[in-house]
Amino acid sequence: MTQKVLIINFEEIYLKGKNQKIFIKQLIRNLKRKLDRYLTYLNFTKAHGGSYFIEIIKEIPEDILEEIIYKVKNTPGITGFYVADTTGITMEAIIEKSIEHAQKYSADFESFAVIAKRINKSVSFSSMDIGREVGSAIHDRLVKRVDLTSPEFKIFIKVRSTYTIIYSKIIKGIGGLPVGTSGKAISMLSGGIDSPVASFMAMNRGLHITAAHFHSVPKTSPQSIDKVKMLAQKLTDFQGQIKLYLIPVLKIQEAIAQHTDSRLRLILLRRIMLKIGEQLAIQEKAKALITGDSLGQVASQTLENMKATEDATDMLVIRPLVALDKKFIIDTAKKIGTFDISILPHDDACSLFTPKSPETKAQLKYVKEQCQKIPIDDLIKASLSHMEYVIISDNQILETNI
Repeated sequence: MTQKVLIINFEEIYLKGKNQKIFIKQLIRNLKRKLDRYLTYLNFTKAHGGSYFIEIIKEIPEDILEEIIYKVKNTPGITGFYVADTTGITMEAIIEKSIEHAQKYSADFESFAVIAKRINKSVSFSSMDIGREVGSAIHDRLVKRVDLTSPEFKIFIKVRSTYTIIYSKIIKGIGGLPVGTSGKAISMLSGGIDSPVASFMAMNRGLHITAAHFHSVPKTSPQSIDKVKMLAQKLTDFQGQIKLYLIPVLKIQEAIAQHTDSRLRLILLRRIMLKIGEQLAIQEKAKALITGDSLGQVASQTLENMKATEDATDMLVIRPLVALDKKFIIDTAKKIGTFDISILPHDDACSLFTPKSPETKAQLKYVKEQCQKIPIDDLIKASLSHMEYVIISDNQILETNI
């Protein structure tokens, strides 16, 4: 065992029984992909119960360690993790390493507690012995006060079979399931607040997303596309890399505005977006479509209108935000880092031809009648022929056809 080890905890994965290995394998695959530029510092080992150990095989500069911590923290499937010091299983080794570990944080605390666990029952001392001896040594050497009720600093010690791990700072992860364990989906990504949050929530339940953005350039500013690229890049914190399709829908909007009932413009446009999303899903071998709909938030998101919209496709439409209020969505957007990007001024395709009095309780029969007034298949074909894509990682564009 090396001097330091990164220990990752996963609670939900641990409950997967016989399938646990599949989830762990995908989690480690995702981590290796996200940490590929740091692999010279790391040695991926194996799982121990509800944890996975990554050895730190050489000294890591502090700035690089912070980058690694950030990537691990934002990896779906991980509930928490910590960087631990390691040492031998003798009392002398444990005491010296515990003092060394506590010394690094000594400026931040005056009171402390030792939480010890002896997993290796063959050693001659008990968990209580460890707590007493280490506590006494830190008290004497660092002049700190023992407080078992409400300590300012906790040091954790676990004596395993051939080594001891010592740690104090437990970093919370985002939990969920590893990206890819639930399949693939196409996420309808606008420049607003809701759809990036919906994309994140889908990824956090194990879905690997490909993003689809519908734009109305040149009627809307090309900067709106740049904004969506920024959002997609931020979402790579959780998935590693994202393929983003950029799909022009101006001709579709013009046809809808010219030939159909103005009250249904958004519903008809969203129906066509789902049809396009379905074609992308077939191409990408995805099994679902993700939208940022939240029930009752806007006119197009009533029960009747959502039903009239999703009727356009046979594919499963997942709405992660459907029962969430706006405050929760905004708080989540701030938490994942998309909020400040989402509130940047931008032109939105859906708002370009918004009617003054949109329909809130669309009748499916009438919606289908209006659909007959425009050549939907030809419009979709033309839109897809001008579609572009870009593959984005956390720090660069990997591939593009723009």
